[in-house]
Amino acid sequence: MKLIWKILRPELKGYEGRMIFVVMSGVVIAALKGTTPYLIDNLFKAWQAQDTVKSYQIPILLAVVWTIAAALRYFHMYWMLFTAELVAVNLRRKLMNKYLNLNLSFHQKFASGAGGLISRMFNDINVIQGGFQRMADVVREPFQVIFSFATLLYYNWQLTLFLLVAMPLVATILRQFAQSVRKYSRFNQESLEGLTQTLKESLDGTRVVQSFNLQQEMRQRFEIQVREFLASKSKMISREEASGPMSEMLSTIFVAILLIYIGHLTTKSQMDPGTFMAFVGAAILAKDSVKKMQEAFIKLQQSSVALERLHHILEDTSVVPEVAHPRPFPHDWKQIEFRNVTFGYETQTVLRGINLTIQRGEQIALVGSSGAGKSTLINLLPRFFDPTEGEILIGGVPIKEIRLSELRANIALVTQDVFLFSDSVEKNIWSGDFDKPAGGVETAARLANAHQFITNNPDGYSARLGERGSRFSGGEKQRISIARAVFKDAPILIMDEATSALDSESELEVQKGIDSLMKGRTAFVIAHRLSTISKCDRILVMEKGQIIEQGNHNVLMVQKGAYFRFFQLQSQLS
Repeated sequence: MKLIWKILRPELKGYEGRMIFVVMSGVVIAALKGTTPYLIDNLFKAWQAQDTVKSYQIPILLAVVWTIAAALRYFHMYWMLFTAELVAVNLRRKLMNKYLNLNLSFHQKFASGAGGLISRMFNDINVIQGGFQRMADVVREPFQVIFSFATLLYYNWQLTLFLLVAMPLVATILRQFAQSVRKYSRFNQESLEGLTQTLKESLDGTRVVQSFNLQQEMRQRFEIQVREFLASKSKMISREEASGPMSEMLSTIFVAILLIYIGHLTTKSQMDPGTFMAFVGAAILAKDSVKKMQEAFIKLQQSSVALERLHHILEDTSVVPEVAHPRPFPHDWKQIEFRNVTFGYETQTVLRGINLTIQRGEQIALVGSSGAGKSTLINLLPRFFDPTEGEILIGGVPIKEIRLSELRANIALVTQDVFLFSDSVEKNIWSGDFDKPAGGVETAARLANAHQFITNNPDGYSARLGERGSRFSGGEKQRISIARAVFKDAPILIMDEATSALDSESELEVQKGIDSLMKGRTAFVIAHRLSTISKCDRILVMEKGQIIEQGNHNVLMVQKGAYFRFFQLQSQLS
């Protein structure tokens, strides 16, 4: 309950009035229903006394009381359920915001990947929402129990004490079932997360799955996870549903004993029929309330597991921190400096003591074998993650002291793995900077050598790209991404293997766009094809997280070091 309150309390800000109404209406509903035993008792007495007036008045009053209670219950449940929807939406907003701010390190090490994060966004929050909806019972039914037991005490305190003997037994059984439900609820949510992950991988990798005939493999993996899900779900349902009959069975045994004793008192004329009906009615109301509280408690156990899983994400510290008082981006900067920069993932060091100065307008290429640290080095510049040691400065200002959004507004990124939104061509190019008018989209497309194929499409710039740009070829998607970077018009450019996945013809067309994009910009270029970087001002050769050579193409060829060997090897393979 502490965890539930810790996470849900911030979500209830702004809804305090509704929650007060839910609580107060719950109290009134319980109080109205609590009058039923008294009214029944008085009705029996009216019948015995042959009081015609009360014999008509009390049934009407009963109908009025239950009608008011029913009407109140509508609003009570409506606001509780709708508030639960609002809380679920706010949690999804908060989780979405967290996902967007978590750094690359988090996404790289999160075991369940994007599928697992999607599962927590929808499946776990659905469980939380279901538990929160049952909070209406938690709010209302305790008052019903209080009013019912007050009635029982009023009519016969000795019998009430007898009923209270059952409560510890019911509570003990409930606690055991709740612990078991909590255990299997975690297994169930984890297995559902695995199902979501497999489904996403199957959809994202449809072409690979089909080309390698992996359909059966994916079916088998999915089937194994379905069985795990069903096994945990079966155990969870069995315990969830068994708790009710067990507590009901105990309650029924106690009520049966109680009825025998009350029957004995009635036959001995020690209890009149009205008192008997009032006592039994109050006992039934209390029993129903305890049952609803027990069901709500079980649901809250499941919600608490989902909340714990959500809690781990929401409080994860794998975010790029912002300084309290950021400095403005130095638009008149002259150079970028890497000062003794070291970076590592947990126990693995990827970069070691990088010292590097880049002049404004200089075009830098990074080459080296896979795992040398090239992509990691350039990922530090837009602060996808921060160095573990050292610092990076632009114009003498540490980038940690610049507002993150402003820093990234001055850096354009074009990668091998092109990501485009499932929207129009125009919207994708415009997404380079929505603060600018969309009128410059066509100019950017022309500079990126993309205007021709865009206008050849019947829908032109309004053409939808499909998921991840699936309706366009690889070269076309890359040119749209270059147009997006051109439209952004940032002074610093990062090109990460922008042409490595293209055929020669597409590469030639894309390269024309890249040449336009690089003019007048400080560029960092990663490319395995060394022919594409020979014109760069400086080439950095990296190995095991260090810069082992640097210079332009001609200088490095004369040195006949690592770059020379790379170039010779590619010449032999081409």
